[in-house]
Amino acid sequence: MKKQRLVRKAVIPVAGQGKRMGPLCRAIPKAAFPLADRRGRALPLIHHVCMAASEAGIDEVALIVAPRDVDLFHRYFAAAVEEYSAELPVNIDFLTQASPRGLGDAVMQAENFIAGQPFLLLLGDHLLLPAPHARPPAAQVADAHEARPGAAMIGMQVVAADRLATVGAARGDPLEVVREKPLDGPVYLCREIVEKPDPVAARQRLVTPGLGADKYLAHGGVYLFGAEIFDCIRELSRAYRRGGEELELTAAQGILLRRHPEDYYLVRLAAEVIDVGSPDGYAAAQRAILADRPPAAGPPRRGEPELLDPC
Repeated sequence: MKKQRLVRKAVIPVAGQGKRMGPLCRAIPKAAFPLADRRGRALPLIHHVCMAASEAGIDEVALIVAPRDVDLFHRYFAAAVEEYSAELPVNIDFLTQASPRGLGDAVMQAENFIAGQPFLLLLGDHLLLPAPHARPPAAQVADAHEARPGAAMIGMQVVAADRLATVGAARGDPLEVVREKPLDGPVYLCREIVEKPDPVAARQRLVTPGLGADKYLAHGGVYLFGAEIFDCIRELSRAYRRGGEELELTAAQGILLRRHPEDYYLVRLAAEVIDVGSPDGYAAAQRAILADRPPAAGPPRRGEPELLDPC
């Protein structure tokens, strides 16, 4: 039975163009690319992400999809729930993003769905694998939010300086979290957020105590926000007077941080974070899953009877 959560809804944007995956994404959205799971089932990436939401206690999910892909995802989940309903959220809705105007714009499409409640945001092209004996990563973020409620609780990974050019990074002050059950990772009070900083700026502005030399906190594909994030995205949109700029979520997070400097939190994920939106990342995700898969039973040894299929 799922634990009853303070946060019951999640948003998963999957309307991106998938340019890093080449011409294949012109025909098939990257969220539909298959990944074998630990049980040997070939499931699309979006199924893995929806399972992560369910593991965090989420009942309702809104998928933000391109208009051309609504029918594809609808047909898939209509079939999947017949067999896999126990591992998926109870309700999966489909909302459209007419054109890719950034992650912030994708999130805005879910404002009515969220209806003023806090919510999880899971990136549809990220796969997160928990560390040994750790809770599922999305559940780690939800746990941290329940222990330290606030305007935001953002799941973070630790990266080296050579990866900063591809991620949003942040600086945090470590906090003590009093809770009966310890959290999987430490919680920080966020002090600064920078989108894709260069190493020089990171060494000047983004050093978080306790991470080690030239290590930084970077976004890990799991966010938990209160509904105020929508107002922050609107403020960002008003600032872009020409209207052609992409609405980047990191910029909206910066607005939220300025409004709530004392209750905007980060939690370090006990997890491996894999960006599946590139060929190398896609291959790495499949290797990581299969490396954690139990060994196959194999053929019977000589002298042992074969087990007959009862069907």
